[in-house]
Amino acid sequence: MSDTKEFKSQLNNMISDPDFLYLQDTFEKESFFQLLGFGHRELVHSAFISWLVSPTSSLNLGTFPLKRFLYYICEENVLGAETDLSFAKIESEDLRLEEMEVATEVGESAIDPSTGEKLSGRFDLYLTNDMMRIVVENKVLARENKDQTDTYTKILNNLDDSFDYELKVFLSADRTVQPKCPEFIHVDYQGLYDYVIAPCLNHPKVSTANKNLLEQYVLNLRLVHRGVNKPMAKVNDELCISIYNKYKEVLDEIYDAVKNETPEERKVKTSSSTRTSKIPWRDVYSRLNEEEKKLESTYGNVITEAEVDLTTGHILFEGKEYSSLSSSAIAAVNSIKGEDYTDRYNGWAFWSLVYPDGTKKKLTDVRSEIALDMAQEEE
Repeated sequence: MSDTKEFKSQLNNMISDPDFLYLQDTFEKESFFQLLGFGHRELVHSAFISWLVSPTSSLNLGTFPLKRFLYYICEENVLGAETDLSFAKIESEDLRLEEMEVATEVGESAIDPSTGEKLSGRFDLYLTNDMMRIVVENKVLARENKDQTDTYTKILNNLDDSFDYELKVFLSADRTVQPKCPEFIHVDYQGLYDYVIAPCLNHPKVSTANKNLLEQYVLNLRLVHRGVNKPMAKVNDELCISIYNKYKEVLDEIYDAVKNETPEERKVKTSSSTRTSKIPWRDVYSRLNEEEKKLESTYGNVITEAEVDLTTGHILFEGKEYSSLSSSAIAAVNSIKGEDYTDRYNGWAFWSLVYPDGTKKKLTDVRSEIALDMAQEEE
């Protein structure tokens, strides 16, 4: 498009296009989840999904969302895993889905018959009726803890109950984060949007108030939060393609003008082998979950414990809140050696993160691993 006047005219048309304005508006908005600091909290996402798929929730769409969720799990999951549930079975009344009870953070325990060891677990989502049980392990930022899905499978296999159908589901924001146990069916938030949320948004019986709630959640899925290099789901693909097709000549000329490269070619390439591991604390704590907030340190043969506030990143130690790792480390040492002890301590080296299985890892190592993950995500 060599004609400058024509280019300006087309550019003006694009900027004034209702679809373009709508897209621009979504990029400028913050969801109430983000405003409250809950954008990537697993508990919040699990609670929302519970509301979304429960047949008795105030969404008032009955079994429609749950059937869409089951269809996604059984027919469109990430790895194409097969299940005993057919599309016809899901859509029939045989499964009595209207009786399904949905709960979050359900604790279960069982004895491993091979070792005699007591196994304990907490399921993020737990759906049951007389015929079926669905358990969902939800991973928003964190990866699977050591042997977590294997342990959960052993627990389920040794509980004193039985179901005609059982689905073990691993839901992740990043489809490269996969379950270690092959019995878990891998699904991601992109599919949750495509196969469950979007159909609910378009349902003729969804109320205005509930549609607003769904749209707020969708906005949260689209936003890129601190410490995360990509959205949990791409929710505007169709709109973007429509805009591009309508104004292809204008957009191509803009891309060509910027170093004669497309946006993908201009993307910053970060080498995971050279990127510094000294990322800020906010990039670390934002990727932890509710089971990964306990800190521990041994100083002078004395074990001290603290906890991370996953909303603010502050450290809670002996009833007080500290705004940095180092200040909490100093407080921990002072509690042992006395308040007059004024040496400074590196909080990264002082504290270790305690995982649910009891293993511990220095925060310096945790930071290095997360920095490496972030570098690989950018590439």
